[in-house]
Amino acid sequence: MSVFYQRLVENQLMSETSITLNKRHQPNSVASGFEPVQEAFQQMQAHPDELGSALCIYHQGQVVVDLWAGHTSPGRKQAWQQNTVVSLFSAGKALTALCLLHIIDRGLANLDDPVVKYWPGFALTDTAAKSQVTLNHLLHHRAGLPTASTNRPGDVYDWQRMVSAMEKAPLLWPAGKVTAYHAVTFGHLVGEVIRRISGQMPADYFAEHFARTLQIDLSLRLLEEQRPVLASCDGYNWKVKLRLALFSHLLSRSGGWQSNYFRPCSKDYHPNSARWQNTEAPAITSFGSARGLARIYAMLSQGGRLNGVQVLSEAIVERIANEKPQPVKDEGIQQDVRVGMGLYFNLAPMADLGPNPNSFGHVGMGGVTAFADPDHQIGFGYVCNHLYQPHGKEKTIIGNRAADLAKVFYDCLE
Repeated sequence: MSVFYQRLVENQLMSETSITLNKRHQPNSVASGFEPVQEAFQQMQAHPDELGSALCIYHQGQVVVDLWAGHTSPGRKQAWQQNTVVSLFSAGKALTALCLLHIIDRGLANLDDPVVKYWPGFALTDTAAKSQVTLNHLLHHRAGLPTASTNRPGDVYDWQRMVSAMEKAPLLWPAGKVTAYHAVTFGHLVGEVIRRISGQMPADYFAEHFARTLQIDLSLRLLEEQRPVLASCDGYNWKVKLRLALFSHLLSRSGGWQSNYFRPCSKDYHPNSARWQNTEAPAITSFGSARGLARIYAMLSQGGRLNGVQVLSEAIVERIANEKPQPVKDEGIQQDVRVGMGLYFNLAPMADLGPNPNSFGHVGMGGVTAFADPDHQIGFGYVCNHLYQPHGKEKTIIGNRAADLAKVFYDCLE
């Protein structure tokens, strides 16, 4: 394991020793006044379906909640530790978006620039329409490429095949006309622009400008040094593999653009699979901890600065936070959403991010939730390896665990 990675948690804790806790800053601790959060977390963890989970919350630049419990695998043989990391699923889309926003913040690009300015091959086909797609359209899931019939099963695991499919795909609608969640394509569309401008893959860009700067254990692809502390998720069995195989090979032939959502995937479309863990597909393949998520959103809640380090300019963070979009219907997930620049503003069920409508962040399949509340200077991160399974009686696709914990936290804050 690299020295850099071993030092991540140590340095982070050392930088936060000024926090006043109900006891010294020890594992599974909360600041005085936030004890009900720990009680709620423990009660939640006691549910027989739970495996492992972690919750970290920053307030005004300091950790006030730092909790973890349970086990790192369905076999329940190893306890969740302070440095355990787990799949973040779509929460990585926000981290990818932050890379592009960092590039814009540096003056290397503008939101209204057309994608073809940096990636000419993007408009290989449907040239007139695709030449109108801007970086802003990509970030707002309004690029017209939530799915593509040019994809083949397994493309998501191969960067060049996926990029080539995006170049050959015609837009489903003119740029900016329709909001539709780019569930799988987002990472490659935004990521290829990052690669073209910076010369770095998105994961390398994020590592240099965010992970190392903030000393956080987040990544856009699984790192070798993360493997020894990686938690596996439940739900990876033959039934799931069969369902995924059917989705990627047969469902995509049944007609309708939504049927292509899983077209570039395969039976191995799960974070426990070797293909997933050896892939950089930043819409889905991010890994990290609740503490890492809370820390990056704490930075966003404080004008781009944390513990004396300015990561993003105050101007770009204000631009992110002040967008405050109105609800629109997402034609992909068939729910109302408030989409910002690669981050979602608070609106359940897609983004249930506490009581403040000005909060923004991202969720991930199964329950991962992370957000910034700049009005109260809060950075919130929750991760888990028991994946919530949506059902007809609930509108939420990630469950209510993080939302319930956030409610208890805000009750304490008041």
